[in-house]
Amino acid sequence: MMRVLITGAHSFIGGAARERFAREDGVQAEMASVRGDAWRALDLSRYDCVVHAAGLAHVRARGVADEAYDQVNHRLTAALAACAKDAGVRQFIFLSSIIVFGEASRAGERREIGRGAQPAPADAYGRSKLDAEAALRALADDRFCVTVLRPPMVYGRGCKGNYNALARLARALPVFPQFDNRRSALYVGNLAELICRAALERRAGTFHPRDGDACSTSELARLICAAHGKRMRLSRALSPLVRAAGRGGIVRRAFGDMAYAADAEDYPGDYRKYSLEEGIRCTEDGARW
Repeated sequence: MMRVLITGAHSFIGGAARERFAREDGVQAEMASVRGDAWRALDLSRYDCVVHAAGLAHVRARGVADEAYDQVNHRLTAALAACAKDAGVRQFIFLSSIIVFGEASRAGERREIGRGAQPAPADAYGRSKLDAEAALRALADDRFCVTVLRPPMVYGRGCKGNYNALARLARALPVFPQFDNRRSALYVGNLAELICRAALERRAGTFHPRDGDACSTSELARLICAAHGKRMRLSRALSPLVRAAGRGGIVRRAFGDMAYAADAEDYPGDYRKYSLEEGIRCTEDGARW
């Protein structure tokens, strides 16, 4: 029996991973909180793999956010991994982020993250994830396999963050800008499949998963509306406004480029059980409009 510990008692991604592991014969997955110091009493020697899905995001206050991100995303990750290695855990899977490469480009500026791209985090959140990656690689050896996943925007029912902001815009605007930008996204069901495969295969490395080719924010909005039977009206006439306002803030985050190039190192094998359209339909199923 393979035993897996997933951190983050209420983790969106961790919960999806647990559901996927539950369908795999010969695997038992459990979830645990790592808030405070109670986790240090866990008997980690019982587990073959730790999936570290717990983390801190969406904290805005300057100074407070910097320290909190470092403590939770970096130092807690390093401490947990060190304890896991000492306990004989064979693999540690870490949920990092595309944000280690910085923020989205300005609207209208083309940018892709390809093989060999060097991380350049632009904020405390990105730095905390990159620092955690470095700490984990320092622990890796033949006995302790480290798997780092750098997903782009992860969406699915119950998600938070950028996808929900986009869904609200698609719901509120009578006309949506038709703007040619490139965004990578990843449905949580596909990410859960990848996590399960990485654990079963015990594959080390740093991977950049995504739902196939990047698409535009306009296309994402169209698919969100289509999932509710609504036809989204797209207008190129709004593109100059997007470009003018897209130097920063929410417009930059929504309409700038943040995408992996085709040659960015992906996880081998086909973990994509859902297409982008299918993933959005599953996400929007039951959502109130």
